[in-house]
Amino acid sequence: MNWELYEVWSVDEDGAEDLVDTTASLKEARAIAEANLTEYYVECIIYAENPEGELIEIERIQGL
Repeated sequence: MNWELYEVWSVDEDGAEDLVDTTASLKEARAIAEANLTEYYVECIIYAENPEGELIEIERIQGL
């Protein structure tokens, strides 16, 4: 069985990243990222963990 873990990180206006949540669903990761965009958090990054445990960037969601 192939299992992936997605991490959602928020990026503040100064460029610092904070872990928001982890999930096994890319759809849920996108929803978490979109809900976390505020005036303070200007971008969210979704990473997937590869089999070696490294994080690979899947997509970036930016606020308006």
